[in-house]
Amino acid sequence: MDRHFSTIAIILCCMLWRTLDAAERPNILLAISDDQSFPYASAYGGSGVSTPAFDRVAMEGVLFTNAFAASPGCSPSRASLLTGRHPWQIEHAGTHGSWFPTKYRTYPELLQKQGYFTGFTGKGWGPGDFSGREHNPAGPEFADLKTKPLFSGINSNDYAANFAAFLEAKPDDQPFCFWMGAKEPHRKFEKGSWKQAGKRLEDAVVPPYLPDTPEVRGDILDYCVEIEWFDQHLGRILNQLEEAGELDNTLVIVTSDNGMSFPRAKANCYEDGIHVPLAIRWGDQVPSGRTVDDIVGFVDLTATILEAAGVTNPSIEFPPVGRSIGHILESTASNTVDPSRTAVFSARERHSSSRYQTLGYPQRAMRTRDYLVIRNFRPERWPAGPPQKFDRAPQGDQPGVPGVMDGGYHDIDACPTLTFLTDHQADAEIAKSLHLAVDHRPAVEIFSIHDDPGCLRNLAGESSFSDSERQLIQRLESTLVETSDPRQLNGGEIFETYRRYASLRYFPAPVAVMERERKLREEGWLPLFNGYDLTGWKASGADGSFEVINGMIKAEATAQNAHLFYRGDVHDGDLTDFEMMIDCLCYPHANGGVYFHTSFQESGFPNDGHEVQVNNTHSNPTRTGSLFAVVDCSESPVSDEVFFNLHVTVQGKHVTLAVNGETTVDYTEPEGYEHPEYTGRDIDHGTFALQAHDPDSVVFYRNIWVRSL
Repeated sequence: MDRHFSTIAIILCCMLWRTLDAAERPNILLAISDDQSFPYASAYGGSGVSTPAFDRVAMEGVLFTNAFAASPGCSPSRASLLTGRHPWQIEHAGTHGSWFPTKYRTYPELLQKQGYFTGFTGKGWGPGDFSGREHNPAGPEFADLKTKPLFSGINSNDYAANFAAFLEAKPDDQPFCFWMGAKEPHRKFEKGSWKQAGKRLEDAVVPPYLPDTPEVRGDILDYCVEIEWFDQHLGRILNQLEEAGELDNTLVIVTSDNGMSFPRAKANCYEDGIHVPLAIRWGDQVPSGRTVDDIVGFVDLTATILEAAGVTNPSIEFPPVGRSIGHILESTASNTVDPSRTAVFSARERHSSSRYQTLGYPQRAMRTRDYLVIRNFRPERWPAGPPQKFDRAPQGDQPGVPGVMDGGYHDIDACPTLTFLTDHQADAEIAKSLHLAVDHRPAVEIFSIHDDPGCLRNLAGESSFSDSERQLIQRLESTLVETSDPRQLNGGEIFETYRRYASLRYFPAPVAVMERERKLREEGWLPLFNGYDLTGWKASGADGSFEVINGMIKAEATAQNAHLFYRGDVHDGDLTDFEMMIDCLCYPHANGGVYFHTSFQESGFPNDGHEVQVNNTHSNPTRTGSLFAVVDCSESPVSDEVFFNLHVTVQGKHVTLAVNGETTVDYTEPEGYEHPEYTGRDIDHGTFALQAHDPDSVVFYRNIWVRSL
């Protein structure tokens, strides 16, 4: 798949609008707001918001009516735009608030190598961690100049003044690439700012999934006030470029990272979560005054930028996957310009810290000209997060303290509209909107956009629509397979191992989890790991080799090897005959292990006890399910990036190992057995230990249960 898209990307990037030498290359200006849905810009004819700068770009260039963000959340959407790859193709960067791996190069980085002067102001890529890079993936930051906003909630960054400082710093002989990332209209808004701005409630455009009330209308108008703040800075920047004589040689792209922060919009793959404004201008290169209905995705914008800048070889290993819209921009046509553009794709994983063990709500969406198709991969989860969280998080052996009902839903930004819905849910009409936003959803949702732009009637499952449903789902799933989406290929549990670099919330376990734990306890099983911290465990070896992430123990040695020994209260950490169950997941080329009948040791590989191997593709040939150096398996029964269950049973001198229910080792230790290297490596009694083998190995362990036999 990647080779297929690599060829396309390279060919497309060679098909330039015109032949450009270094002096002719255009400047690149991306102006991106934070949480603005289509059609909330006055160029689209709506009321309640005035965006003269956006309208100018549209009038002097092209206004797009069908532009779609890569994700309904800012961090993965921006990462996709920066790399030109779908969120599921960029690992950690494809989920919210995680890490941006250095191997994925961004278009500002590529342009900088081509001689561009790069920078950003406001919100670049984020939130998340970009360690390993010199600066934000959007470029070096320009943020020294401040202003006094009209309303609270608006950021004090003077975006336009910082752009002027960037221009002043730019060498005369270099084109520039600048990312103007406003932090508006991201919440919080100043409540009632619409009144001071002179707006009228009757001008608010209320989507059909929200109640049409003064409270909701006021919230929407407060949102519009912040859109206008972004637009004012855009207008100043356009004027600066014009005064500098650079405007017509600048490819200006104005859009937003995802939809508006209202219930059932942002953090959802519905229309108002991914459908965003888009206007593009580039002097004489783009015939003006046109409105284009062609479907455009963020990965297409990346390909367009690279093409315009003359980047002909962006990446062989991780190429952009979009199709440039250069030919659409240079056309004189309106409406449909390229009929071959028939679908775009969006995705969501984790948004906020909104569920038990920081789980996300994985979605994939395909938008065609007529339909929006959504695949909800974990429909048993709450789409906005469960209604209740812990007010006091669990710690050690202390249970959490539950908060009030309807105090959750943290995938919806806190806002007056959500408060209104929860406070008035006794009203049946208001409750409908709340249920649309927070209730469980089916695995498949399909909406007819022309008939149902609010995405209220799910066509999936209707007998009269079955043929179309089958074709649409097949197209979505085949694309996910072709583009190597782990959710489609193997369930995508790898996404749930990615750390969130922000504050965490804690939630009661789902009913299914509590029921499973109840049954296990009735059968005599006891947990060795609480899912929150390392209470009852003690590490040896290199510091920092073990940590709890998303309800799992991550094992990654920071130097040499390290081991985590159980020293808790369950059977005093000393068992003879027992059964143990543990779930494990290996990153590619990782090595780990689970020791039994061992004892604490300050450093080195444990002398006592046997090791059950956890290794699918490491250079060490002893594979998962082996009793290491006693009964070695040459092939792993499982793959990397998928959780598997390891079951260890010891009775007397008899050991049975099973992986996902299939026996891999059935071994009885002979009388007088002596290990050739480790004097204590025999079957007698002891505790358990988890292994972090080396700094290049990442293994996750979870659901660790034991019972004495």
